[in-house]
Parts: sequence; structure tokens; C-alpha cells
Amino acid sequence: MRSGLGLRFVRELEQGKETVRLDKVNQALSMFGKEAVPGDRKEL
Repeated sequence: MRSGLGLRFVRELEQGKETVRLDKVNQALSMFGKEAVPGDRKEL
């Protein structure tokens, strides 16, 4: 509820749906001070 996202979207995200909107993913991640960006993951 605090994220402003619908329950259906949150469930799909939790279940690993392969196609989701990045803006909505970032809306959820912002609650944890995180952000997803497109591109390949770089190893640190």
C-alpha cells in the first residue's frame, strides 16, 4: 500500500514475472533506497 503499486503488480514481481515495467519496479525499490537500471550487470 505504501508503495502506491497495485497488489497484482507486487504479486507478479514477487513471483518473478519476466516482463514488468521498469518504472514500477523502481517505484517499489525506492522504498528501500535502491534503483534498477537497464543494461548488463557488471561484476565488482
